[in-house]
Amino acid sequence: MQNLNTSELIGKFVNRYSYSDINPIGKIIGTKGKTIILIQEIEAVKQTEKLNFIVGGFAAHCDNQDNQKWEFKQNDNVIEMKVSKSFLKQYGIDNNPKKYYDYNF
Repeated sequence: MQNLNTSELIGKFVNRYSYSDINPIGKIIGTKGKTIILIQEIEAVKQTEKLNFIVGGFAAHCDNQDNQKWEFKQNDNVIEMKVSKSFLKQYGIDNNPKKYYDYNF
């Protein structure tokens, strides 16, 4: 588990990884104790890349879903999250916010 007593985590982003999808949680703005991080929430608000859907499958197949680009917006909500081994199985601490939706699931 990462050491939360350093300023190395401040400014990094927490993203939730669930199967093939990724959703942004927020930007780390502080720490509390050894295991709590303070996060300013971020949301993906707009897909900026035009995706190409081909009719087929259940409804359509997206042949360029790896080209997804999103605009992100910070909101005023600050949340606390406890970092643990189980936290790190579901969440990642990254240099940028990430959003990925698997259209072909």
